Amino acid sequence: MAEQVEKGRRVTIDLTPAATREVDRLKQLTGLSTADIFRHAITLFRIYVDAKQKGEEIYLVDPREEKRTRLELPISV
Repeated sequence: MAEQVEKGRRVTIDLTPAATREVDRLKQLTGLSTADIFRHAITLFRIYVDAKQKGEEIYLVDPREEKRTRLELPISV
């Protein structure tokens, strides 16, 4: 029996000029392709949504200053 291969999906979006500049900045800083930047963004969004569903929170931590900033997106989960 042949194994079924899951097919990907091509997505086209219109970005604002500010978002376009940000994608270009991230490409320059990381050397990643636009597609890879969006793949990483989806991964981070999935982690955020999964945490919210479990009642958890996500923080950015700066250990040098013992400071933490809670990440909160304007969405309902």
